[in-house]
Amino acid sequence: MKRNLGLAIVVGIFLFAFSAMGYGETVFIGYTGPLSGGAAKYGNNCLTGLKMAAEDINAAGGVKAAGKSYQFKIVSFDDRYKPADTVANARRMIVRNKPPVIFCPHSGGILGMMKFNEKEGFLIGGYTTYPAIVKLGNKLIFRMPPAMEMYIKGFSKKAMAHGWKKAAMILGTHTYAKTWGELFIEHWKKIGGEITIDAPTNYRTTTDFYPYLTKALATKPDVILIGGPSEPTAILVKQARELGFKGGFILIEQAKLDEMAKVATMEQLEGCIGATPFKWRPLPMAKEFDKMYKKKFGADAISTFEAACNYEVLHVVARAMEKAGTVTDTPKIRAALKDVLPVKQAMTMRNGIADDGSLLGPTWGTEVINGKFAPPFELKWER
Repeated sequence: MKRNLGLAIVVGIFLFAFSAMGYGETVFIGYTGPLSGGAAKYGNNCLTGLKMAAEDINAAGGVKAAGKSYQFKIVSFDDRYKPADTVANARRMIVRNKPPVIFCPHSGGILGMMKFNEKEGFLIGGYTTYPAIVKLGNKLIFRMPPAMEMYIKGFSKKAMAHGWKKAAMILGTHTYAKTWGELFIEHWKKIGGEITIDAPTNYRTTTDFYPYLTKALATKPDVILIGGPSEPTAILVKQARELGFKGGFILIEQAKLDEMAKVATMEQLEGCIGATPFKWRPLPMAKEFDKMYKKKFGADAISTFEAACNYEVLHVVARAMEKAGTVTDTPKIRAALKDVLPVKQAMTMRNGIADDGSLLGPTWGTEVINGKFAPPFELKWER
């Protein structure tokens, strides 16, 4: 009996000391995204940002709400970019972990979770530029990057300035790429452009793009709209150059120029128009995050907008929980987002939130000119 009592006292002292050190109850933060296959790099970039944020938040004492201290724990599952797997992963997390927020980096999975997230009471942190997710009236969602129309208009304007009017399209077959293509066609024709061919392919499984390129190049385009994850997109560029294409490329923002430069040469990337590599964005915190990222993962590691945005937004969620005084009442947490933006860790400058859940802030595009990344050009924010 005395031994048990002594053990109980020791355990009690340990738990008290553990709590006094800033630790407390666990709040699970969910993530479901592609962690294998062709989009694995993209999915892991998003997850890495969340993990880095959770580590820093916990090290700083965690989240303090209603007199309690909470620690974040990231729970992640691979959904292979398949919406059905996203839904299965989310339901598994709801049963096991009850996360107040589940992050997902693709529109198909987000739309799948939107069918039941309000009923189950969890927030969706959507990393997608797909416009529809904030237009369906869901009250428990927020979209982290800007809408794709901003990139479409900005990149099209740059392409037209080069005199490129005939565009071929070789986009991915996933929902996000399909929507990008539909909106691009509408805008491109509106500003006087011509679509010569639309030849979609699965960037997650295709490595031989020659058949698609042969058909596209036969239409004599000035520019080709391409895009999926960075590595297969870079392979497509290499193969287009091997077939003699001298024109330009418009990249959907899922493809990252600095990641592509590890697969294709800068000479091959000449004429590419895409999103500005994160570390070169004119934001003081961008360089700071890049240093932090390289210190953690090595000098050759590439810090991406996905990693930085997820890092920043988890800090936003933490501050919203503190402002709302709860880690479980998701409508209150969602309502508090507008009161905490921007946060100190404003890596990407999400500096406000619209009523529909769109996080607001600037972003930039870049061209490859004369074998170098040209200075960034700011893109006008559009919801």
